[in-house]
Amino acid sequence: MRQIAQGLAAVLLLALSALAPARAQEDTPAPAAAPASKPLPFQLVRTLQSLQNQAAAGNRAAHEAQGRLLRELEEPLTHQDPEVWADPRNTRAAVQYVLSGGQPAVLQDLFKGGEPAGLPAGLAQGALAYVTGDLDKARTLLMPLDPASLHESLAGQLALIQATLIMRSDQKQALKLLDQARLLAPGSLVEEGALRRSVFIAAEINELDRLEKATAQYVRRFDHSVYADHFRQAFATSLSRFDIGRDPAKFPQLVATLHAFGREQQRAVLLILARDALVNGRFEQARKASEEVAKLPGSDQATVARASLYTAAARIATDRGGGALETLKRIDPNRLQPVEQEIHRTALRVASQIVDAPAAGTTATPKAATEPADLDPRLKQLLSSAERSLDQAQAMLAPTVKEKTRP
Repeated sequence: MRQIAQGLAAVLLLALSALAPARAQEDTPAPAAAPASKPLPFQLVRTLQSLQNQAAAGNRAAHEAQGRLLRELEEPLTHQDPEVWADPRNTRAAVQYVLSGGQPAVLQDLFKGGEPAGLPAGLAQGALAYVTGDLDKARTLLMPLDPASLHESLAGQLALIQATLIMRSDQKQALKLLDQARLLAPGSLVEEGALRRSVFIAAEINELDRLEKATAQYVRRFDHSVYADHFRQAFATSLSRFDIGRDPAKFPQLVATLHAFGREQQRAVLLILARDALVNGRFEQARKASEEVAKLPGSDQATVARASLYTAAARIATDRGGGALETLKRIDPNRLQPVEQEIHRTALRVASQIVDAPAAGTTATPKAATEPADLDPRLKQLLSSAERSLDQAQAMLAPTVKEKTRP
């Protein structure tokens, strides 16, 4: 136990140093350390949650420290004296720890002493079922509970989990629970996660007003979160689900939603949107997104090249005059990202085949595909989509070719 206490003290020191501001007075002598006492579970988990909230605010050192602390807390939490678990603060902390990404063994050991003290019936068992993947059992045990009736340390977390459990089957109710989670845990990682999920559900069910509002709230409150980059990537991917080509009226509102971001972020999101739309065969959506990038002032040459790539590639299927091919030829591939260089090569090959398509009544030997042997498997979908666009374009060109060859 002495080694456990010493190791835990070192981890707590690392965690607390991530929260404390840097000190310039390096030569100031530190006060003598007091004898270390064994921390209680609620004290340990309070430190963990403080680190997680700091990560939501953008503290990357806290994010790294909480990952280590999560791993280190399992042993001290499973080696507590039995009387410690008579305190509801500690049983709540055990549930918090497991729901925050900790090891399920902490709750499994707790159940050996009977029903955990001070917790609503089903909460601890439901939490264990949730983290071990038994979602049906988790729904049965957790959905009847009222988050507002729980202690503030667990209320928001339960609402967030309830929303996650039903977000595939009842998205409207899931959005209400996410709103409740935000109100019950303001400024925390729970609120950050609830806002992220709200954005993605709103995108999935085409609630553009809700999407715009939730996006603006996220950017205003958590733009520096360590998860913000992932949010922007997932946000753009979710936007690609909207078929802007079939409903052009949606596009201005989607652009308005992006006004919550700065220009650089708008460019990044629009380029992601253009790429995902292109790979998934939504050519009109890809074209509109890339053209919107071109309208933003201050773009560097690499951004201009990327936007031009997606605009031209999206026009391949409907381009009859070879303009898309000429644009693709003018793009310097060195200004593109590696995945975009593969898109560029594929688009050039497909556009060339379209421009060189034989007139009706003639036959030609099709060009052999030159797919590299070591092609990244993630790009094979793009190649398949590009070949489909060739078939579409040739079908569209056929009536025009026939008209030109009529006697």
